[in-house]
Amino acid sequence: MTSQQSSIDISTDTPNDAAITDKKLTVKNQNQHSTNEENHDTERPSLPCPPLEPEEKDCCGSGCTPCVFDIYEQDLRIWKQECQKIQNQRKQGNQISGSVLSDSEYRKFQIMEVKQETKNCFRYRIQLPEFSSLGLAIGQHIIIRDTNNGMTLSRQYTPVSEITCVGHFDLLIKIYELGKMSQCVKKWKVGTEIEIRGPFGNFQYQANKYKKLILLAAGTGIAPMSQIIQGILGNEEDDTMIQLLYACRSYDEILMKSELNEWSSFWNFSATFVLSQEPEAGYRHYRYGDQVDWGRMNQEFISKALLPSDINPATFLLVCGTKSFENDMIEICRKLGLCDTQIHRF
Repeated sequence: MTSQQSSIDISTDTPNDAAITDKKLTVKNQNQHSTNEENHDTERPSLPCPPLEPEEKDCCGSGCTPCVFDIYEQDLRIWKQECQKIQNQRKQGNQISGSVLSDSEYRKFQIMEVKQETKNCFRYRIQLPEFSSLGLAIGQHIIIRDTNNGMTLSRQYTPVSEITCVGHFDLLIKIYELGKMSQCVKKWKVGTEIEIRGPFGNFQYQANKYKKLILLAAGTGIAPMSQIIQGILGNEEDDTMIQLLYACRSYDEILMKSELNEWSSFWNFSATFVLSQEPEAGYRHYRYGDQVDWGRMNQEFISKALLPSDINPATFLLVCGTKSFENDMIEICRKLGLCDTQIHRF
């Protein structure tokens, strides 16, 4: 209905001039509000169209680099990033004021999803207020508190989801048969409320500060490394090279394998899986392209994995795993020539 039509209807039904004026103003305001909404919708950036997936006949089959399918995968990844940026911009106007977390008090958050990652490791998706992110910087972690048999326990965990993720975040937690905190985590299910405070952690990442990052991880030590990796690969301006050396007992115990597969498509990321309790004959079920080494991550392995050119001030080392693993790795890297100022332990 147009403004002119509204005015005619009002004058016909209402002989009182004051009433006519009031109703005209009301209609005018309603129309103005409608126009503002239309303008707002027009101003909102639309999502770009996804790239067109090539057909088999589009590939010449001569081993071109990059292949049309490689280009498509790259364009698809860029498209997803662009869409995410636009969606985040749309949500900025609805951001809840104040921090979601507090480092001085525990706040309750609800588990919205539980998935088994490996035999004894689970991924927990924790719900956040709508349009809110956890508010962590790259490399920071949180503390979770729970009770079991009248005993209050707390442990540090690093989310494995991207720090910009809104509405939820993910934790990767390994269940130990005799672990005290594991007895609490075993009871977690969809709907369970857990107490969290944070963020914590003094690691500060600066894009392109170092030419290369060497990440030494064991087991769930992949969690803080995932934040670093996602932060670098998600920043088109960051050209830092990433070399991940990941120690696991077996191929089936590699955590975040789907993410690792995706990250391996980036030019500046490489990963080697060091399997300590798996026979070499198990290679048949490995993913094509995976770099696998059998044995332990010891000085012999590290000295071969690192290039002589890596031992320089432009290299930085990050370590996360059990205390014994971290101590061993730091000592080995010191012997190879890295300074303490080039090493960070999570």
